[in-house]
Amino acid sequence: MNHIEEMRAHRRALHMIPELDRDLPETRKYILEVLKGLDCEVTQPEGGICAYFDRGREGTVAFRADMDALPIQEKNTCYYRSIHDKKMHACGHDGHMALLLGTARYVNGRDDLPYNVLCIFQPSEETTGGAKAMCEAGIMEKYGVCRVFGVHMWPFLPEGAVASIPGPMMPGSSEINVEIEGKAAHATDPSKGIDALHTSCTYIDTIYRELESVTYEYRTVMKICRMESGTARNILSAHSSLKGTMRAFSDEDFNKELGILESVAADLAEKSGCKIDVAHSWGYPVVVNDERLYDELRPVFEELPFYEEMDRPIMISEDYSFYGKYAPSVFFLIGTGTGIPLHNDRFDFDEKVLDSGLELYKRLLYY
Repeated sequence: MNHIEEMRAHRRALHMIPELDRDLPETRKYILEVLKGLDCEVTQPEGGICAYFDRGREGTVAFRADMDALPIQEKNTCYYRSIHDKKMHACGHDGHMALLLGTARYVNGRDDLPYNVLCIFQPSEETTGGAKAMCEAGIMEKYGVCRVFGVHMWPFLPEGAVASIPGPMMPGSSEINVEIEGKAAHATDPSKGIDALHTSCTYIDTIYRELESVTYEYRTVMKICRMESGTARNILSAHSSLKGTMRAFSDEDFNKELGILESVAADLAEKSGCKIDVAHSWGYPVVVNDERLYDELRPVFEELPFYEEMDRPIMISEDYSFYGKYAPSVFFLIGTGTGIPLHNDRFDFDEKVLDSGLELYKRLLYY
């Protein structure tokens, strides 16, 4: 079986057994079974799996794949569709794992590599950020990682294309929660209440207008995507809950967005009589491709006919960003060419695109 056939088999087997967060028994078992046949040291920190190929070198190059899936009911009808109800690899993590298993197979038995090699399989990219826990467990220091690489399937690139960009590539993310407390009253006597629903609508409209008036260093995103409010059609809402997401490529831009959320809340609370609380998470940091490493690797990229440099960053976020805080890092996109968005219940791709990823990784191993 050649590398493409092997990676296709891995990807389809893994696609059938999607699991969530850190609860990955079948996925881990599959990966460990493949690695068992290779000459590497296998450890299992923080719910992940590390396969270390020691070549007696001073430095180690690391490659990362994420293992978790999404709580989505798959609608594809292919024979390798998910066998787990309401769970699906709808973001390409099955492809990431298959590529890394293919890379491990290629590395196995090769003694001419200029680096030791660390293959990192991490949990909970879609939830709590398994990369952070893996890094804090000390794997980067333990194995002397001097550079780290990773990939993400991307539906909006041509099939088999590989793309990246020096510097910021993906924004940092933060989840926004806004709680608005008013006072219930019958709709026929509104003066006795404080309408939390009306206030929440005003809040959303105001922050959008103010966000548009600000100049940012990079692209940003701030969207309220969910609102819950009220108990009956004829009772003023006593409570509204807003949930949204915020993306920015710099602390300065992030603080501008957050400042608007908080200042509008304070002003509107005073005018409306509602109590408004704004809270945000500290999500994933910005994915920053090390510019010195990227420039060093340009000869590799120029040799690959399927490589293209992106003209601007994309707006999804990734916990891969944590690895870049420990070693110079470059992240790549692999085009599926399908146009089927990530997190879609019909997400799928032809595994032949993984050959581009493997060819890229082979070149990176020797450069």
